[in-house]
Formats: sequence, C-alpha cells, structure tokens
Amino acid sequence: MKKILISIGCAFATLTVNAASTVSFAKEISYKNPLVIVNGYKIRFVDYAKIKPEHIESIIELEPEDAVEVFGENGRNGAIIIKLIDSFKGFSLEGAKIDERIIEKVAYYAEQAKLKEQARLEAEAKAKKDAEEKERLASEAKAKREELEAARLAAEENARLTAAEKAKKDAEDKARKEFEENQRLENDAKNRADAEAKAKKDAEERARLEADAKAKKDAEEKSRLEAEAKAKKDAEEKARLEADAKAKKDAEEKARLEAEAKAKKDAEDKARLDADAKAKKAAQEKAKLEAEAKAKEAAEEKARLEAEAKAKKDAEEKARLETDAKAKKLVEEKSRLEAEAKAKKEAEEKARLEADAKAKKDAEEKTRLEAEAKAKKDAEEKARLEAEAKAKKDAEEKARLEAEAKAKKDAEEKAQLEAEAKAKKVAEEKARLEAEAKAKKEAEEKTRLEAEAKAKKEAEEKARLEAEAKAKKVAEEKARLEAEAKAKKDAEEKARLEVEEKKKQALKEAEDQKNSNQASTDFINKLEQDFKNSINNPKIKRVLIEGKEVTKKEAVKLSVFDVETSIITYDRVNGDGTIEIKLTKK
Repeated sequence: MKKILISIGCAFATLTVNAASTVSFAKEISYKNPLVIVNGYKIRFVDYAKIKPEHIESIIELEPEDAVEVFGENGRNGAIIIKLIDSFKGFSLEGAKIDERIIEKVAYYAEQAKLKEQARLEAEAKAKKDAEEKERLASEAKAKREELEAARLAAEENARLTAAEKAKKDAEDKARKEFEENQRLENDAKNRADAEAKAKKDAEERARLEADAKAKKDAEEKSRLEAEAKAKKDAEEKARLEADAKAKKDAEEKARLEAEAKAKKDAEDKARLDADAKAKKAAQEKAKLEAEAKAKEAAEEKARLEAEAKAKKDAEEKARLETDAKAKKLVEEKSRLEAEAKAKKEAEEKARLEADAKAKKDAEEKTRLEAEAKAKKDAEEKARLEAEAKAKKDAEEKARLEAEAKAKKDAEEKAQLEAEAKAKKVAEEKARLEAEAKAKKEAEEKTRLEAEAKAKKEAEEKARLEAEAKAKKVAEEKARLEAEAKAKKDAEEKARLEVEEKKKQALKEAEDQKNSNQASTDFINKLEQDFKNSINNPKIKRVLIEGKEVTKKEAVKLSVFDVETSIITYDRVNGDGTIEIKLTKK
C-alpha cells in the first residue's frame, strides 16, 4: 500500500479521551460513497452521519487504491473502518459481515505505520544527541590541545629566556592577549548574530502560525457564507416549487393528477441530472485544488530540504576553513617568533664578537706601546679566560637543551595521561547516565501503563452507564414519537394524493442529505471545542508543541483541521499537568 490515513478527509486528528482511549475523527469525507464498515459489518454510507462521536473508539480511512487492495472492487471509492466503544449497543448492524482477517490486516498496516513513524522520530533524536555529544567532545579535545600547546610553549620560553629577552616576551604576551581579546570580541559578535538570527526565525515562525490561523478562519468564514447562501437558495427554490404546485393545482381540471405525475417525473429527472452535473463539477474542482495543494507542498518541501542541505554544507565548509586558517596562523606565528629569536641571538653574538675584537685591538695597541712582555702576559691571560668562558657557555647550552627536551617529554606524557583519564571518565559517565535513563524510562512506562489502564477502565464504565441511560431515554422518546406519528397518520385524510406522496419522498431524500451534512458540521464543531476545553482546563499548567513550551493562548490558535498542519495527538504527560501536542505536515 502507498499510504494509510488514520483519518477522514484532507486533515486528521487523533484525540485522547480522559487521557486513555484514543478516538480518531475527521473534517469531511474524502471520496463520494465510500465503503463504510462498522464493527466488522458493512453499512449504508447515509447511516454514517447517524453515528455520534462519543460512541466511536477509532476510525481508519483508506484511499481508493489502498481500499481496492484490501476489499477488491467494493473499495473503489475508498473505505472507512469504524470501531464503536464496547459499551455502546444502540447502533443497528444489518449489513454484510466482513471477514475479520481483512479488518485485522487494515489494523496491522495502521499499527506498522505508527511504529515506523515512532522509530523515525527516535532515530532522529538519537542522531541529534550523538552529533551534539561528538561536537562537545571535539570541542573539549581542541581546548585541551590548545592548553597543552600553550603550556609547552611557556615551558620552552621559561627554559631559554634570558634577562634581555624578558622585555620582548612581555611585548609578545601583550600582543597575544590583544589577539585573544579580538578573537573573543569576534566570537561575541558571532554569538549575537546567531541569537538575532534565531530570534528572527522564531518571529517568522510565529508570523507563519498566525497567518495559518487567519487563513483557516477566512476559509471557515467562506464556508459558512457559502452554506448560508446555499440554504437561502434551497429555501427559495422550495418556496417557488410549492407556489408553482399550488398554482398548477388550482388551474388543472379532472386530469390534473395524471398530468402532475408526469410533470413531477420530468422535473425529478431534470433535477437529478442537474444535481449529478453539479456534483461532478464540484468533485473535479476539489480534485484540482487538492492536486495543486499537493504539488505546492511537494515543491515547498523540496526547496526546504535543498536549503537545509546547502546551509549545512556552507556551515561545515566555513568551520573547516576557519579551523585551517587558525592552524595556519598558529604555525606562522610560531615560525615568526622562532625566526625573530634566532636573528636577535645572532645579532647579539655578532655585536659581542665585534666588541671583543675592538677591545682586544685597543688593548694590544696600548700594551704594545707600554711593554711587549706585559702584552704577551695579558694575551695569555685573555686566552685562558676566553677558553674558560667558552667551556662554560658550551656546558650551559648543553644543559639548556637537555632541560628543554625533558620538559617537552614530561608535558607530552602528562597530556597523554590526562587525555586517557578523561576519556575513561567520559565513557564511565556515559554508561552510568544511559543505565539511569533506561531504568527511569522503564519505571515511567510502567507507571504510565498502570495509570492508562485504570483511567481506561473508569472511562469505559462511565461511558457504559451514560450510554445505557441515553439509550433508555432514546428508546422512550422513540416510542412516544412513534405513537404520536401513528395517531397523526390515522387522522390524516384518506384520499391523500399519489403525487403528494411522491413529493414527500423526494423531500425526505433531500432532508436526509441535509441532515448528513449537518451531522458532519456538528461533528467538526465538537472536536474543535473538545480540543480547546482540554487546553483551557485549569488542571493544565504547561503546554508543549513538538517539545517546545507555549502559552495556552498560542495553543488554542491551532486547529484540529488546519489545511496545512494537522494535530496528530494531544495528551496529558507525566501526570504533572502537562499537555503535549504533536503536529504533522500534510
């Protein structure tokens, strides 16, 4: 099957009665004269409107192509499978019995569709949670790496810095702090931009919901005006027909009855043909509108998915480029610092050597003039001192390199041990949280099932008592009306004309159609009112729409039969005065 609709009409809603038994209702019938099955028995479609909402436990509608697969040619106009509450015994089931295996097959497909949707939502939630956890761990790892790198660089700096280089280090620290401050300001600006974008998105969503509500209200107003216009036209047509009939009756001679019967038959044939043409035109127009709406919805969904994919790809590319740029900048900054340090060291060494050479030359010139012997002695002493200085310098350089290597090795070992300890701690914490969540979920599910069973039992007993009382009252009222009708019939004029009898039959059929339409309207109004009463119940403290908390005022703006978005379910959750509403996009 292509799809299973747990509804009737273009929109559907699954409502919860007393937080227990689920009841499905609908706005209108999608197809003309569908197959109607009540408690496993086929009934006339005209009798469908006689069923009251409080007597229905569930409704499943199948589209024509699906209904044909299940019921054969009998399902060519679609099918509606209704299950009445067990306590209701007031509906007569005189049609053909449908094989119970076929009914179970329909229920099976409906249940599979429900389970598939539940599994999809759970998979999406898990994927989202895993992605968030992955992002958090990556962020923590990155921060740790940056911290270790900073510690390593600081250790290297402290190991090799001289008194003369300290001033330069202070300047570099200042520059680094300024760079970090600029980065922080940039991040703050980005966060503000993200917050503003989110606020804009929320405002757009609120505007969309308000626009949807307005569109629904306009559609309802249009439907009301059309219904009023039709009722007025029907009344005028009825008055005109009655006036024509009276005038004709006064003017006719002895053969009036025969002529009137023929004229009535011709008029009925014409009215039937006109009605069939009108119904065909309306059905074609409805199918056209539904096809256009479906195509528009598909195009919008495609555009939305493409936009989301593009936005995700752009965000990932931006994050990658920023990460690459940052890493490149760090490498360049490190190379620059090392090059500057090396150049400075070489310049200082050159200056020192030049100064030593100049001092040596001056001393040699001075001592040569004073005494060659003293110059020789001084030269020997100088050579000794230079040898000692060189030996000392070589030893210090060796010690410095060994200290740097040891510090680097110690930092790397410390980072590794800390990373391993943290990973182990994260895994243990994750396992503990999952175990606690599982235990909590099992306990909550057990409590919920027990509460639902108790509530269902109480609701069924209450419904049974109310149904019995109502059935008794209906039976008494029916007996009284039948007695009155019989007395009236006995008192009627014996010579009632055959043409008037035919006219009465035609009016009765029109009235049945009108009552059917009125029953559907009452059906819809009751569902809308039940939804609003549930939201405005003083016991309800919180309202959630798709997990997001909203005000009661915002919630009641929703419609059970919205053209664009329908309510799947609304129910009390957790027993804490919370109602959760789930929506579906048609």
